[in-house]
Amino acid sequence: MKKTQISGPSQRQLRVAEEIRHVLARMLSQDDLFIEGLKASYLMITEVRISPDLTSVSVFVRAMSPVDTQEQVDLLNAHKGPFRYRVGKSIRLRLVPELVFKPDLSFDEATHIADLLNSPTVQADVRQAAERDESDDA
Repeated sequence: MKKTQISGPSQRQLRVAEEIRHVLARMLSQDDLFIEGLKASYLMITEVRISPDLTSVSVFVRAMSPVDTQEQVDLLNAHKGPFRYRVGKSIRLRLVPELVFKPDLSFDEATHIADLLNSPTVQADVRQAAERDESDDA
């Protein structure tokens, strides 16, 4: 019987993704982009995932208040040429990967889960479970 092994990204993928993240973050922090409506100083690149063949990259972006993340992601995707050009100049790759900017929703999901866990209903359930465990131990 053949065993299938699920593996994560290779060391090369991780290294290239991190280099791309640094290049893009540097571009945003230098604020030398002239894209109307882009609030680069309010943007944070949280993660970069690269395909196994290194031809496409998903760049996860989070905007700080009061900026709308989806609006900024749309602007980045509409003007990704300068970003791709800089990646190509900064990192030595056979092919410059295609960039796709996406909103990072993980912070919102974590906040939602924390709110659920701190809700009075869940807290009451936790207390009841703890009381049951104490009475079972006695």
